[in-house]
Amino acid sequence: MLFKGIPASHGIAIGPAFLLKVEELRHAKRSLGSSAAAADSEVVRFQNAISAVKHDLENIADSMGDVVEGRQILEFLLLLLQDPTIKKEVESTIHGGMVNAEYAVSTTLRGVMEKFNVMADPYIRERVADVKDVGRRVIEKLSGTEKEALKKLEKPVVLVAKDLDPSETAGLKPGQVLAFVTDMGGRTSHTTILARALGIPAVVGLQKITSQINPRDILIVDGIHGHVIINPTKKELKYYREIGDRFQEAENLLKRMNPGPALTEDGVRFELAANIELPHEVAIVKQFGVDGIGLFRTEFLRLIQEKGENENDHFNIYDKVASEMHPKPVIIRTYDMGGDKFRTGLDSAREANPFLGYRAVRIGLDRPEEFSIQLRAILRASVHGNVRLMFPMVTHVEQLRRLKDLLNLVQNELTSQGIPFNRDMQVGIMVETPATVLALDLMLPYVDFVSIGTNDLTQYTLAVDRGNPKVADLYDSFHPAVLRQIDTVVRLCHSQGKWVGVCGSMAGNPLAVPLLIGFGVDELSVAPALIPDVKKMIAVVTIDAAREMAEKSLSLETGLRTRALVHSYVIGKYPEILLDENDWKPGG
Repeated sequence: MLFKGIPASHGIAIGPAFLLKVEELRHAKRSLGSSAAAADSEVVRFQNAISAVKHDLENIADSMGDVVEGRQILEFLLLLLQDPTIKKEVESTIHGGMVNAEYAVSTTLRGVMEKFNVMADPYIRERVADVKDVGRRVIEKLSGTEKEALKKLEKPVVLVAKDLDPSETAGLKPGQVLAFVTDMGGRTSHTTILARALGIPAVVGLQKITSQINPRDILIVDGIHGHVIINPTKKELKYYREIGDRFQEAENLLKRMNPGPALTEDGVRFELAANIELPHEVAIVKQFGVDGIGLFRTEFLRLIQEKGENENDHFNIYDKVASEMHPKPVIIRTYDMGGDKFRTGLDSAREANPFLGYRAVRIGLDRPEEFSIQLRAILRASVHGNVRLMFPMVTHVEQLRRLKDLLNLVQNELTSQGIPFNRDMQVGIMVETPATVLALDLMLPYVDFVSIGTNDLTQYTLAVDRGNPKVADLYDSFHPAVLRQIDTVVRLCHSQGKWVGVCGSMAGNPLAVPLLIGFGVDELSVAPALIPDVKKMIAVVTIDAAREMAEKSLSLETGLRTRALVHSYVIGKYPEILLDENDWKPGG
Protein backbone atom coordinates (compact mmCIF):
# COMPACT_ATOMS: atom_id res chain seq x y z
CA MET A 1 0.00 0.00 0.00
CA LEU A 2 1.60 3.27 -1.14
CA PHE A 3 1.07 6.72 0.40
CA LYS A 4 2.45 9.98 -0.97
CA GLY A 5 3.44 12.92 1.23
CA ILE A 6 6.05 15.66 1.33
CA PRO A 7 9.68 14.53 0.84
CA ALA A 8 11.19 16.37 3.80
CA SER A 9 14.60 14.74 4.16
CA HIS A 10 16.22 12.77 1.35
CA GLY A 11 17.16 9.11 1.60
CA ILE A 12 15.75 5.58 1.52
CA ALA A 13 15.00 3.54 4.64
CA ILE A 14 13.45 0.11 5.19
CA GLY A 15 12.47 -1.17 8.62
CA PRO A 16 9.76 -1.95 11.20
CA ALA A 17 7.28 0.70 12.27
CA PHE A 18 7.26 2.16 15.77
CA LEU A 19 4.10 4.17 16.52
CA LEU A 20 4.62 7.05 18.89
CA LYS A 21 1.56 8.49 20.55
CA VAL A 22 1.78 12.26 20.92
CA GLU A 23 -0.66 13.83 23.35
CA GLU A 24 -2.58 16.95 22.46
CA LEU A 25 -1.68 20.13 24.31
CA ARG A 26 -4.59 19.95 26.73
CA HIS A 27 -4.99 19.50 30.47
CA ALA A 28 -7.95 19.36 32.82
CA LYS A 29 -9.01 22.51 34.64
CA ARG A 30 -8.75 22.49 38.43
CA SER A 31 -10.17 25.34 40.48
CA LEU A 32 -8.02 26.86 43.22
CA GLY A 33 -10.99 28.34 45.02
CA SER A 34 -10.32 31.83 46.30
CA SER A 35 -6.94 31.26 47.94
CA ALA A 36 -4.32 33.76 46.78
CA ALA A 37 -1.66 31.60 48.39
CA ALA A 38 -2.75 28.64 46.25
CA ALA A 39 -2.42 30.78 43.11
CA ASP A 40 1.02 31.95 44.18
CA SER A 41 1.99 28.31 44.73
CA GLU A 42 0.86 27.40 41.18
CA VAL A 43 2.96 30.24 39.75
CA VAL A 44 5.99 28.90 41.63
CA ARG A 45 5.26 25.39 40.25
CA PHE A 46 5.10 26.87 36.75
CA GLN A 47 8.37 28.75 37.21
CA ASN A 48 10.08 25.62 38.54
CA ALA A 49 8.80 23.62 35.57
CA ILE A 50 10.21 26.26 33.21
CA SER A 51 13.59 25.97 34.91
CA ALA A 52 13.52 22.16 34.72
CA VAL A 53 12.63 22.16 31.00
CA LYS A 54 15.33 24.75 30.36
CA HIS A 55 17.85 22.46 32.04
CA ASP A 56 16.68 19.48 29.91
CA LEU A 57 16.89 21.42 26.64
CA GLU A 58 20.35 22.72 27.50
CA ASN A 59 21.51 19.15 28.16
CA ILE A 60 20.09 17.97 24.84
CA ALA A 61 21.77 20.90 23.07
CA ASP A 62 25.10 19.97 24.66
CA SER A 63 24.68 16.38 23.43
CA MET A 64 24.20 17.46 19.80
CA GLY A 65 27.94 17.64 19.19
CA ASP A 66 28.73 19.08 15.76
CA VAL A 67 25.10 19.11 14.59
CA VAL A 68 24.95 22.90 14.43
CA GLU A 69 21.32 23.00 13.28
CA GLY A 70 20.25 20.91 16.27
CA ARG A 71 21.91 23.17 18.82
CA GLN A 72 20.50 26.28 17.19
CA ILE A 73 16.96 24.90 17.01
CA LEU A 74 17.14 23.98 20.69
CA GLU A 75 18.38 27.49 21.43
CA PHE A 76 15.31 28.77 19.62
CA LEU A 77 13.08 26.53 21.76
CA LEU A 78 14.78 27.99 24.84
CA LEU A 79 13.99 31.47 23.55
CA LEU A 80 10.35 30.51 23.07
CA LEU A 81 10.25 28.85 26.51
CA GLN A 82 11.34 32.07 28.18
CA ASP A 83 9.20 34.45 26.10
CA PRO A 84 8.09 37.13 28.62
CA THR A 85 4.69 37.60 26.96
CA ILE A 86 3.82 33.93 27.25
CA LYS A 87 5.06 33.67 30.84
CA LYS A 88 3.08 36.75 31.81
CA GLU A 89 -0.07 35.39 30.16
CA VAL A 90 0.23 32.03 31.97
CA GLU A 91 0.72 33.68 35.33
CA SER A 92 -2.16 36.09 34.64
CA THR A 93 -4.42 33.14 33.77
CA ILE A 94 -3.52 31.39 37.02
CA HIS A 95 -4.28 34.44 39.16
CA GLY A 96 -7.20 35.77 37.12
CA GLY A 97 -9.00 32.45 36.73
CA MET A 98 -7.75 30.83 39.93
CA VAL A 99 -6.82 27.72 37.97
CA ASN A 100 -3.99 25.16 38.03
CA ALA A 101 -0.72 25.79 36.18
CA GLU A 102 -1.17 22.86 33.74
CA TYR A 103 -4.47 24.28 32.51
CA ALA A 104 -3.07 27.81 32.27
CA VAL A 105 -0.11 26.61 30.16
CA SER A 106 -2.30 24.56 27.82
CA THR A 107 -4.87 27.32 27.22
CA THR A 108 -2.25 30.05 26.75
CA LEU A 109 -0.19 28.06 24.26
CA ARG A 110 -3.22 26.83 22.34
CA GLY A 111 -4.07 30.48 21.83
CA VAL A 112 -0.58 31.10 20.43
CA MET A 113 -0.93 28.05 18.16
CA GLU A 114 -4.27 29.28 16.83
CA LYS A 115 -2.65 32.56 15.82
CA PHE A 116 0.15 30.73 14.02
CA ASN A 117 -2.18 28.24 12.32
CA VAL A 118 -4.09 30.89 10.36
CA MET A 119 -1.00 32.53 8.94
CA ALA A 120 -0.68 32.40 5.17
CA ASP A 121 3.05 31.79 5.34
CA PRO A 122 3.86 28.06 5.86
CA TYR A 123 7.08 29.01 7.68
CA ILE A 124 4.98 30.58 10.42
CA ARG A 125 2.38 27.79 10.54
CA GLU A 126 5.08 25.18 11.00
CA ARG A 127 6.30 26.87 14.17
CA VAL A 128 3.16 25.46 15.83
CA ALA A 129 5.14 22.25 16.44
CA ASP A 130 7.70 24.25 18.42
CA VAL A 131 5.00 25.75 20.64
CA LYS A 132 3.53 22.28 21.22
CA ASP A 133 6.97 20.91 22.02
CA VAL A 134 7.67 23.47 24.71
CA GLY A 135 4.13 23.27 26.11
CA ARG A 136 4.11 19.50 26.39
CA ARG A 137 7.47 19.46 28.16
CA VAL A 138 6.30 22.04 30.71
CA ILE A 139 3.02 20.19 31.35
CA GLU A 140 4.87 16.87 31.71
CA LYS A 141 7.11 18.45 34.35
CA LEU A 142 4.09 19.85 36.17
CA SER A 143 2.11 16.60 36.07
CA GLY A 144 4.97 14.10 36.38
CA THR A 145 4.07 12.28 33.14
CA GLU A 146 7.30 12.48 31.13
CA LYS A 147 7.51 10.05 28.19
CA GLU A 148 10.07 7.27 28.26
CA ALA A 149 9.07 5.37 25.07
CA LEU A 150 11.90 6.50 22.79
CA LYS A 151 14.53 5.88 25.45
CA LYS A 152 13.65 2.16 25.46
CA LEU A 153 14.11 1.41 21.76
CA GLU A 154 16.10 -1.82 21.40
CA LYS A 155 16.60 -1.87 17.61
CA PRO A 156 16.41 0.66 14.75
CA VAL A 157 12.87 1.54 13.71
CA VAL A 158 10.87 3.80 11.42
CA LEU A 159 9.28 6.32 13.75
CA VAL A 160 5.60 6.97 12.92
CA ALA A 161 3.61 9.74 14.60
CA LYS A 162 1.00 12.39 13.97
CA ASP A 163 3.73 14.92 14.61
CA LEU A 164 7.15 14.93 16.28
CA ASP A 165 8.60 17.33 18.80
CA PRO A 166 11.86 18.95 17.64
CA SER A 167 13.48 18.50 21.07
CA GLU A 168 12.50 14.84 21.14
CA THR A 169 14.00 14.38 17.67
CA ALA A 170 17.20 16.12 18.72
CA GLY A 171 17.54 13.81 21.71
CA LEU A 172 17.54 10.60 19.64
CA LYS A 173 20.74 8.59 19.59
CA PRO A 174 22.38 7.85 16.21
CA GLY A 175 21.12 4.59 14.77
CA GLN A 176 17.93 4.52 16.84
CA VAL A 177 15.68 5.79 14.05
CA LEU A 178 15.90 4.79 10.39
CA ALA A 179 13.33 7.32 9.19
CA PHE A 180 10.46 9.62 10.24
CA VAL A 181 6.88 9.33 8.94
CA THR A 182 4.29 11.88 10.13
CA ASP A 183 0.72 12.90 9.40
CA MET A 184 1.56 16.57 9.86
CA GLY A 185 4.49 18.87 9.15
CA GLY A 186 6.22 20.46 6.19
CA ARG A 187 9.64 21.06 4.68
CA THR A 188 10.42 23.94 7.03
CA SER A 189 9.40 22.46 10.39
CA HIS A 190 12.22 22.23 12.90
CA THR A 191 11.77 18.45 13.12
CA THR A 192 12.31 18.26 9.35
CA ILE A 193 15.40 20.48 9.54
CA LEU A 194 16.79 18.21 12.26
CA ALA A 195 16.05 15.11 10.18
CA ARG A 196 18.10 16.59 7.32
CA ALA A 197 20.89 17.60 9.69
CA LEU A 198 21.01 14.12 11.21
CA GLY A 199 20.82 12.46 7.78
CA ILE A 200 17.56 10.68 8.58
CA PRO A 201 15.07 10.19 5.69
CA ALA A 202 11.65 11.71 6.38
CA VAL A 203 8.26 11.94 4.70
CA VAL A 204 5.77 14.32 6.33
CA GLY A 205 2.30 15.70 5.64
CA LEU A 206 0.81 12.23 5.04
CA GLN A 207 -2.44 13.31 6.73
CA LYS A 208 -3.81 10.01 8.14
CA ILE A 209 -1.14 7.38 7.62
CA THR A 210 -0.89 6.72 11.37
CA SER A 211 -4.35 5.14 11.21
CA GLN A 212 -3.16 2.73 8.48
CA ILE A 213 0.04 1.47 10.12
CA ASN A 214 0.29 -1.20 12.81
CA PRO A 215 3.29 -1.70 15.10
CA ARG A 216 6.02 -3.80 13.47
CA ASP A 217 4.63 -3.35 9.92
CA ILE A 218 7.55 -3.20 7.51
CA LEU A 219 7.82 0.22 5.86
CA ILE A 220 9.75 1.59 2.92
CA VAL A 221 10.34 5.31 3.38
CA ASP A 222 11.35 7.13 0.18
CA GLY A 223 12.42 10.56 1.39
CA ILE A 224 13.48 11.52 -2.14
CA HIS A 225 10.05 11.41 -3.72
CA GLY A 226 7.78 11.43 -0.65
CA HIS A 227 6.55 7.83 -0.84
CA VAL A 228 5.79 5.44 2.03
CA ILE A 229 4.97 1.80 1.31
CA ILE A 230 3.41 -0.41 3.98
CA ASN A 231 4.42 -4.10 3.93
CA PRO A 232 6.09 -3.98 0.49
CA THR A 233 6.39 -6.87 -1.98
CA LYS A 234 9.71 -8.59 -2.73
CA LYS A 235 9.86 -6.70 -6.03
CA GLU A 236 9.36 -3.35 -4.26
CA LEU A 237 12.01 -4.20 -1.67
CA LYS A 238 14.53 -5.06 -4.41
CA TYR A 239 13.76 -1.87 -6.36
CA TYR A 240 14.08 0.44 -3.36
CA ARG A 241 17.29 -1.18 -2.14
CA GLU A 242 18.77 -0.38 -5.56
CA ILE A 243 17.45 3.19 -5.33
CA GLY A 244 19.01 3.48 -1.87
CA ASP A 245 22.40 2.39 -3.22
CA ARG A 246 22.18 4.96 -6.05
CA PHE A 247 21.21 7.67 -3.59
CA GLN A 248 24.22 6.92 -1.40
CA GLU A 249 26.50 7.17 -4.44
CA ALA A 250 25.00 10.59 -5.24
CA GLU A 251 25.44 11.73 -1.63
CA ASN A 252 29.10 10.74 -1.65
CA LEU A 253 29.58 12.74 -4.84
CA LEU A 254 28.00 15.83 -3.29
CA LYS A 255 30.22 15.60 -0.20
CA ARG A 256 33.27 15.92 -2.44
CA MET A 257 31.87 19.01 -4.13
CA ASN A 258 34.01 22.15 -4.22
CA PRO A 259 32.44 24.88 -2.02
CA GLY A 260 33.40 27.46 -4.65
CA PRO A 261 31.04 29.43 -6.91
CA ALA A 262 28.34 27.82 -9.08
CA LEU A 263 29.61 27.40 -12.66
CA THR A 264 27.77 26.03 -15.67
CA GLU A 265 29.39 23.23 -17.67
CA ASP A 266 30.67 25.79 -20.20
CA GLY A 267 32.25 27.89 -17.45
CA VAL A 268 29.67 30.66 -16.96
CA ARG A 269 29.42 31.89 -13.36
CA PHE A 270 25.88 31.75 -12.02
CA GLU A 271 24.65 33.34 -8.79
CA LEU A 272 23.34 30.85 -6.24
CA ALA A 273 21.95 32.25 -2.98
CA ALA A 274 20.08 30.93 0.05
CA ASN A 275 16.65 31.52 1.56
CA ILE A 276 16.80 31.85 5.35
CA GLU A 277 14.33 32.53 8.12
CA LEU A 278 16.48 32.81 11.24
CA PRO A 279 19.99 34.21 11.74
CA HIS A 280 21.52 30.89 12.82
CA GLU A 281 21.08 29.58 9.27
CA VAL A 282 23.89 31.86 8.05
CA ALA A 283 26.50 29.50 9.50
CA ILE A 284 24.95 26.62 7.58
CA VAL A 285 24.74 28.29 4.16
CA LYS A 286 28.25 29.72 4.34
CA GLN A 287 29.59 26.15 4.30
CA PHE A 288 28.22 25.77 0.77
CA GLY A 289 29.91 28.88 -0.62
CA VAL A 290 26.70 30.69 -1.62
CA ASP A 291 26.76 34.10 -3.28
CA GLY A 292 24.53 35.71 -0.67
CA ILE A 293 21.13 35.58 1.01
CA GLY A 294 18.51 35.89 -1.71
CA LEU A 295 15.60 35.97 0.72
CA PHE A 296 15.68 36.69 4.45
CA ARG A 297 12.14 36.16 5.72
CA THR A 298 11.39 38.41 8.69
CA GLU A 299 7.87 37.31 9.67
CA PHE A 300 8.78 35.09 12.58
CA LEU A 301 11.08 37.70 14.08
CA ARG A 302 8.04 39.96 14.16
CA LEU A 303 5.88 37.37 15.89
CA ILE A 304 8.22 36.52 18.75
CA GLN A 305 8.62 40.10 19.91
CA GLU A 306 6.61 41.05 22.95
CA LYS A 307 5.00 44.09 21.32
CA GLY A 308 6.47 44.00 17.84
CA GLU A 309 7.95 47.45 18.40
CA ASN A 310 11.53 46.80 19.51
CA GLU A 311 13.65 48.39 16.82
CA ASN A 312 16.94 47.36 18.43
CA ASP A 313 15.97 43.68 18.48
CA HIS A 314 15.40 43.80 14.75
CA PHE A 315 18.51 45.86 14.12
CA ASN A 316 20.70 43.41 16.06
CA ILE A 317 19.40 40.48 14.02
CA TYR A 318 19.73 42.20 10.63
CA ASP A 319 23.14 43.56 11.60
CA LYS A 320 24.38 40.10 12.62
CA VAL A 321 23.32 38.52 9.32
CA ALA A 322 24.65 41.40 7.20
CA SER A 323 27.99 41.45 9.03
CA GLU A 324 28.49 37.69 8.83
CA MET A 325 27.68 37.61 5.10
CA HIS A 326 29.66 40.77 4.18
CA PRO A 327 30.55 41.58 1.43
CA LYS A 328 27.96 39.26 -0.08
CA PRO A 329 24.42 40.65 -0.44
CA VAL A 330 21.60 40.02 2.01
CA ILE A 331 18.09 40.68 0.67
CA ILE A 332 15.77 41.40 3.59
CA ARG A 333 12.10 41.03 2.75
CA THR A 334 9.74 43.16 4.82
CA TYR A 335 6.92 41.43 6.69
CA ASP A 336 4.80 39.16 4.49
CA MET A 337 2.11 38.23 6.96
CA GLY A 338 -1.62 37.66 6.87
CA GLY A 339 -3.37 40.63 8.44
CA ASP A 340 -6.00 38.62 10.29
CA LYS A 341 -3.41 37.63 12.88
CA PHE A 342 -0.67 40.19 12.34
CA ARG A 343 -0.20 40.55 16.06
CA THR A 344 -2.16 40.00 19.21
CA GLY A 345 -4.15 43.08 20.17
CA LEU A 346 -4.62 44.51 16.71
CA ASP A 347 -8.25 44.90 15.68
CA SER A 348 -8.44 42.81 12.52
CA ALA A 349 -11.44 40.78 11.36
CA ARG A 350 -11.02 37.13 10.48
CA GLU A 351 -10.75 36.69 6.71
CA ALA A 352 -12.28 33.95 4.56
CA ASN A 353 -9.32 34.09 2.16
CA PRO A 354 -6.24 35.72 3.70
CA PHE A 355 -4.23 35.05 0.52
CA LEU A 356 -6.37 37.68 -1.20
CA GLY A 357 -6.80 39.90 1.82
CA TYR A 358 -5.04 42.09 4.33
CA ARG A 359 -1.38 41.06 4.13
CA ALA A 360 2.21 42.14 3.49
CA VAL A 361 2.68 45.75 2.35
CA ARG A 362 -1.07 46.32 2.52
CA ILE A 363 -0.69 46.16 6.28
CA GLY A 364 2.55 48.14 6.27
CA LEU A 365 1.05 51.05 4.38
CA ASP A 366 -2.00 50.98 6.64
CA ARG A 367 0.22 51.08 9.77
CA PRO A 368 3.12 53.31 8.66
CA GLU A 369 4.39 54.13 12.16
CA GLU A 370 4.73 50.44 13.04
CA PHE A 371 6.13 49.53 9.61
CA SER A 372 8.70 52.33 9.90
CA ILE A 373 10.27 50.54 12.87
CA GLN A 374 11.31 47.65 10.65
CA LEU A 375 12.49 50.01 7.90
CA ARG A 376 14.63 51.92 10.41
CA ALA A 377 16.25 48.71 11.63
CA ILE A 378 17.03 47.55 8.08
CA LEU A 379 18.48 50.93 7.11
CA ARG A 380 20.66 51.05 10.24
CA ALA A 381 22.02 47.57 9.44
CA SER A 382 22.78 48.60 5.86
CA VAL A 383 26.04 50.33 6.88
CA HIS A 384 27.48 47.06 8.21
CA GLY A 385 26.94 44.89 5.14
CA ASN A 386 25.59 44.62 1.63
CA VAL A 387 21.94 44.94 2.63
CA ARG A 388 19.14 45.11 0.06
CA LEU A 389 15.48 45.78 0.87
CA MET A 390 12.60 43.93 -0.80
CA PHE A 391 8.86 44.64 -0.61
CA PRO A 392 6.45 41.68 -1.06
CA MET A 393 3.00 41.61 -2.68
CA VAL A 394 3.23 44.92 -4.55
CA THR A 395 0.43 44.93 -7.12
CA HIS A 396 -0.08 48.67 -7.80
CA VAL A 397 2.34 51.37 -8.91
CA GLU A 398 0.70 53.68 -6.37
CA GLN A 399 1.59 51.20 -3.61
CA LEU A 400 5.20 51.27 -4.74
CA ARG A 401 5.30 55.06 -4.79
CA ARG A 402 3.88 55.20 -1.27
CA LEU A 403 6.41 52.63 -0.06
CA LYS A 404 9.27 54.64 -1.53
CA ASP A 405 7.86 57.83 0.05
CA LEU A 406 7.70 56.11 3.45
CA LEU A 407 11.25 54.85 3.03
CA ASN A 408 12.43 58.38 2.15
CA LEU A 409 10.65 59.73 5.23
CA VAL A 410 12.45 57.20 7.45
CA GLN A 411 15.77 58.05 5.80
CA ASN A 412 15.19 61.76 6.53
CA GLU A 413 14.43 60.97 10.17
CA LEU A 414 17.64 58.98 10.52
CA THR A 415 19.60 61.79 8.89
CA SER A 416 18.15 64.37 11.27
CA GLN A 417 19.08 62.14 14.21
CA GLY A 418 22.63 61.64 12.96
CA ILE A 419 22.15 57.88 12.53
CA PRO A 420 24.18 56.47 9.60
CA PHE A 421 22.73 54.28 6.84
CA ASN A 422 23.60 53.35 3.28
CA ARG A 423 21.99 55.95 1.05
CA ASP A 424 22.60 53.74 -1.99
CA MET A 425 20.90 50.64 -0.57
CA GLN A 426 19.18 48.75 -3.37
CA VAL A 427 15.39 48.40 -3.20
CA GLY A 428 13.41 45.71 -4.98
CA ILE A 429 10.02 44.03 -5.14
CA MET A 430 8.68 40.49 -5.28
CA VAL A 431 6.88 39.47 -8.47
CA GLU A 432 4.11 37.20 -7.20
CA THR A 433 0.95 38.04 -9.14
CA PRO A 434 -0.07 38.34 -12.81
CA ALA A 435 -0.94 41.98 -12.07
CA THR A 436 2.66 42.69 -11.15
CA VAL A 437 3.91 40.94 -14.29
CA LEU A 438 1.57 42.90 -16.57
CA ALA A 439 2.37 46.25 -14.93
CA LEU A 440 6.06 45.56 -14.36
CA ASP A 441 7.22 48.02 -17.02
CA LEU A 442 5.47 50.75 -15.01
CA MET A 443 7.07 49.63 -11.73
CA LEU A 444 10.67 49.06 -12.84
CA PRO A 445 11.63 52.76 -12.84
CA TYR A 446 11.07 52.73 -9.05
CA VAL A 447 13.19 49.65 -8.21
CA ASP A 448 16.72 48.30 -8.56
CA PHE A 449 15.84 44.60 -8.86
CA VAL A 450 13.01 42.07 -8.71
CA SER A 451 12.73 38.54 -7.34
CA ILE A 452 10.13 36.13 -8.65
CA GLY A 453 8.19 34.22 -5.99
CA THR A 454 7.14 31.22 -8.06
CA ASN A 455 4.95 29.68 -5.34
CA ASP A 456 2.52 32.58 -5.19
CA LEU A 457 2.86 33.40 -8.89
CA THR A 458 1.72 29.86 -9.71
CA GLN A 459 -1.07 29.98 -7.14
CA TYR A 460 -2.47 33.30 -8.30
CA THR A 461 -2.04 32.57 -12.01
CA LEU A 462 -3.82 29.22 -11.89
CA ALA A 463 -6.33 30.19 -9.16
CA VAL A 464 -5.24 27.13 -7.17
CA ASP A 465 -4.77 26.92 -3.41
CA ARG A 466 -1.65 24.75 -3.20
CA GLY A 467 -2.68 23.61 0.29
CA ASN A 468 -6.05 22.25 -0.86
CA PRO A 469 -5.73 18.51 -1.68
CA LYS A 470 -8.85 18.60 -3.89
CA VAL A 471 -7.13 20.88 -6.41
CA ALA A 472 -3.45 20.27 -5.61
CA ASP A 473 -2.96 18.37 -8.87
CA LEU A 474 -3.76 21.59 -10.77
CA TYR A 475 -0.91 23.45 -9.06
CA ASP A 476 1.95 23.32 -11.57
CA SER A 477 4.82 25.80 -11.82
CA PHE A 478 5.68 24.32 -15.23
CA HIS A 479 2.28 25.40 -16.62
CA PRO A 480 2.76 27.41 -19.85
CA ALA A 481 1.09 30.45 -18.28
CA VAL A 482 3.65 30.49 -15.45
CA LEU A 483 6.69 29.91 -17.67
CA ARG A 484 5.59 32.61 -20.12
CA GLN A 485 5.31 35.11 -17.27
CA ILE A 486 8.80 34.26 -16.03
CA ASP A 487 10.10 34.81 -19.55
CA THR A 488 8.26 38.14 -19.74
CA VAL A 489 9.65 39.33 -16.41
CA VAL A 490 13.25 38.50 -17.34
CA ARG A 491 12.97 40.20 -20.74
CA LEU A 492 11.41 43.34 -19.23
CA CYS A 493 13.98 43.58 -16.44
CA HIS A 494 16.96 43.11 -18.73
CA SER A 495 15.59 45.61 -21.23
CA GLN A 496 15.74 48.23 -18.46
CA GLY A 497 19.06 47.03 -17.02
CA LYS A 498 17.47 45.52 -13.89
CA TRP A 499 18.60 42.35 -12.11
CA VAL A 500 16.09 39.48 -11.63
CA GLY A 501 16.22 36.48 -9.31
CA VAL A 502 13.95 33.56 -8.42
CA CYS A 503 13.42 32.69 -4.76
CA GLY A 504 10.39 30.39 -4.89
CA SER A 505 10.52 26.59 -4.62
CA MET A 506 10.91 26.34 -8.39
CA ALA A 507 14.49 27.58 -7.97
CA GLY A 508 15.31 24.40 -6.05
CA ASN A 509 13.64 21.98 -8.46
CA PRO A 510 16.31 20.16 -10.53
CA LEU A 511 14.00 20.04 -13.55
CA ALA A 512 13.36 23.79 -13.36
CA VAL A 513 16.99 24.87 -12.98
CA PRO A 514 17.90 24.47 -16.69
CA LEU A 515 14.76 26.33 -17.73
CA LEU A 516 15.38 29.27 -15.39
CA ILE A 517 18.98 29.52 -16.56
CA GLY A 518 17.71 29.41 -20.13
CA PHE A 519 15.22 32.20 -19.52
CA GLY A 520 18.17 34.29 -18.34
CA VAL A 521 17.46 34.81 -14.64
CA ASP A 522 20.47 36.27 -12.84
CA GLU A 523 20.16 34.36 -9.57
CA LEU A 524 18.53 31.37 -7.92
CA SER A 525 17.87 31.44 -4.18
CA VAL A 526 16.97 28.15 -2.51
CA ALA A 527 16.52 26.49 0.87
CA PRO A 528 19.89 25.62 2.48
CA ALA A 529 19.37 21.86 2.18
CA LEU A 530 18.92 22.14 -1.60
CA ILE A 531 22.11 24.10 -2.32
CA PRO A 532 24.39 21.10 -3.11
CA ASP A 533 21.92 19.54 -5.56
CA VAL A 534 21.20 22.84 -7.32
CA LYS A 535 24.90 23.65 -7.57
CA LYS A 536 25.52 20.25 -9.15
CA MET A 537 22.60 20.78 -11.52
CA ILE A 538 24.01 24.14 -12.62
CA ALA A 539 27.39 22.47 -13.21
CA VAL A 540 26.00 20.06 -15.84
CA VAL A 541 24.02 22.68 -17.79
CA THR A 542 25.33 24.56 -20.81
CA ILE A 543 23.93 28.00 -21.57
CA ASP A 544 23.04 27.12 -25.18
CA ALA A 545 21.18 23.94 -24.20
CA ALA A 546 19.34 25.78 -21.42
CA ARG A 547 18.24 28.53 -23.79
CA GLU A 548 17.04 25.98 -26.33
CA MET A 549 14.94 24.14 -23.73
CA ALA A 550 13.50 27.37 -22.32
CA GLU A 551 12.54 28.58 -25.78
CA LYS A 552 10.90 25.27 -26.66
CA SER A 553 8.98 25.15 -23.37
CA LEU A 554 7.12 28.32 -24.33
CA SER A 555 5.39 26.47 -27.17
CA LEU A 556 4.52 23.27 -25.29
CA GLU A 557 0.90 22.74 -24.26
CA THR A 558 1.34 21.32 -20.76
CA GLY A 559 3.69 21.41 -17.83
CA LEU A 560 4.04 17.64 -17.99
CA ARG A 561 5.44 17.85 -21.53
CA THR A 562 7.92 20.50 -20.40
CA ARG A 563 9.11 18.35 -17.51
CA ALA A 564 9.51 15.38 -19.84
CA LEU A 565 11.59 17.57 -22.19
CA VAL A 566 13.93 18.71 -19.43
CA HIS A 567 14.07 15.26 -17.83
CA SER A 568 15.75 13.65 -20.82
CA TYR A 569 18.46 16.32 -20.73
CA VAL A 570 18.94 16.16 -16.95
CA ILE A 571 19.25 12.38 -16.79
CA GLY A 572 21.71 12.42 -19.66
CA LYS A 573 23.93 14.97 -17.91
CA TYR A 574 23.39 14.03 -14.24
CA PRO A 575 22.46 10.33 -14.13
CA GLU A 576 23.05 10.14 -10.35
CA ILE A 577 20.15 12.49 -9.60
CA LEU A 578 16.98 10.83 -8.33
CA LEU A 579 13.72 12.27 -9.61
CA ASP A 580 10.11 11.31 -9.05
CA GLU A 581 8.96 9.64 -12.29
CA ASN A 582 5.46 11.06 -11.75
CA ASP A 583 6.92 14.53 -12.29
CA TRP A 584 8.21 13.91 -15.78
CA LYS A 585 6.48 10.88 -17.30
CA PRO A 586 5.15 11.79 -20.79
CA GLY A 587 1.45 11.80 -21.53
CA GLY A 588 0.27 15.18 -20.23
